[in-house]
This record gives sequence, structure tokens and C-alpha cells, in this order.
Amino acid sequence: MNRLAGARSALAGLVLAATLAWSASGAHADESTGEAIPPFTAIYEVRKAGFTLGRADLEFRRPAEGRYYYRLHTRPTGIARMVYASEVREMSIGHVGSAGFRPDVYRYKRSGDDKAREAELRFDWAALEVVNDVADWPWRMDITRDTIDRVISPLQLMHDLAARPADTEQLVYRIADGGELKTYLLTIDGRETVETPAGRFEALRIRRSDTDSDRRTVLWVAPALHYLAVQVEQWEDGSRNFRLVLADVDGLPD
Repeated sequence: MNRLAGARSALAGLVLAATLAWSASGAHADESTGEAIPPFTAIYEVRKAGFTLGRADLEFRRPAEGRYYYRLHTRPTGIARMVYASEVREMSIGHVGSAGFRPDVYRYKRSGDDKAREAELRFDWAALEVVNDVADWPWRMDITRDTIDRVISPLQLMHDLAARPADTEQLVYRIADGGELKTYLLTIDGRETVETPAGRFEALRIRRSDTDSDRRTVLWVAPALHYLAVQVEQWEDGSRNFRLVLADVDGLPD
């Protein structure tokens, strides 16, 4: 399911890896003044041309001091299930501290169609490498100290927006994805009121530029929800590929 797969990719990589644009060293800021993100769950609807095609479920937990567990499950719903059977499950486990999130392990599993596969990324911070284990064929890739996996990137964005100086307009992120270290530029360009099934939110509008694609992503994040994304749109060749909207959230103040 190309549209649903694209929606999953944009949610899981809502924003991506791990350095703030104002950091001269290109690493995570060491001094965070943002409030810690509490454990929460969220549900998004995946929409296209007025139809709800799928659903994405998020869960964030703090199983121990300084540790995190985060998962994403995307699947078709309603009439889309008659045509598309694929489901994708992603998980990230690692450390969380004043600079944000540092993954130890990322796991990916796609099932239900002829593209079924599994992958695992293991981060070696001492060697500054990530070991990619795809189809039992491991290989290594160099990373930077601010690299994260794609599924944890929405939480890193939440952390960074809460900790940013008031005059911050851009954030730069790097993410290990598909055997590459990808770079994304995010620009904060305004505020809007957004209506969603989960409620009405005052939100920051953020535009994401990909250095290796003409695809354009716009997301709206709500300060009242610790900067959780309440709506995401992806555009390509002048048309909207899909829209993600927040359907429910539990554990975050509103």
C-alpha cells in the first residue's frame, strides 16, 4: 500500500534526527530546559481524498530511570483492509536524558503482503557506528553523535521544541534510515488553529525539507500537548499525498 506506507514513513520520521540548528557543534544541546515528556499513547487517522485509509498507534513509556520504550503500529482500516493487508510495526529502545533521545536498538517488521521483511539497527555509540541487520546480513555505517532512528524522531522534536530558544526558526536533523544517514531541515513558519477528531488545538506550523527528495511535509504541533503533532500533510508534484490527523491521545495535558 504505497499511500499507507508513505504515511507511516512520514509519521515515523515526522522529523528526524537529532541536532538543533543553533548548536555550533552539531550535537544535541547539553542543557535542556524543556519539561520531560510523560508516558502517553496516541492514535492517528490516515486520510486521502476524504477517506480514512488507515490508523497509526503510538506508545511511549519510561520503563526505568533514564530509559525509554517507543513503538509505532500502522495498519489499514475499514474498506482499505479489503485491498491492502500490510501492517508495519516499529520499535525503538534506548536512553533519554537532558539532550533528548539516544537509541540503542531499532526494530522494523512488515507483514501481510509480498514485501514482508524484518530489520534491526543496533547503535554502537563508542565506535560511532550503527549495525544494520537486514535479512540476517549485517553491515556497519558510520554515524554522528546526534543520529537517531526514524521512529523516535517525533519525540526528539517534542523535546527540542520545548527546549529551544524563543528566536529559533530552523532545526536540522540527521537520521539513520535505509542504509543512509539522511539530513532534514525543519522551518517554523507560523501558528494556526487546527481541528482534529481529538479536539481543537493552537499549533505551530512546521515545514520539512528533504535533501534527497522533492517531497514536502507540513506538520502542526500543539504546545499544549508537549508539542505532539496533531496533523501532518505530505505533498508531492503539487498534490497532497495524504493527511494524518490526531484521533485520540491519553497521558498528555490538553
